[in-house]
Amino acid sequence: MSQSANPASQAQAGYRRPRTQQRTLTLPKTAKISQEPLELDSSALFQGAREVHIRHKDMVYRLSITRFEKLLLTK
Repeated sequence: MSQSANPASQAQAGYRRPRTQQRTLTLPKTAKISQEPLELDSSALFQGAREVHIRHKDMVYRLSITRFEKLLLTK
């Protein structure tokens, strides 16, 4: 039985997009610190991927877009 090239079946089988390079998003040095929370658009954060890794202190968290287009944060 051959493996299907259907993206939906690959997602169910735990398919992951190969990592081509690691990208790091940092704030510009001119960013002002304010009392209001920083607001980022998810498309700018994910840059076409379905998962990003967020480093906080000594832990790495995974922020994923689910198949229902919700955000899921896991350790």
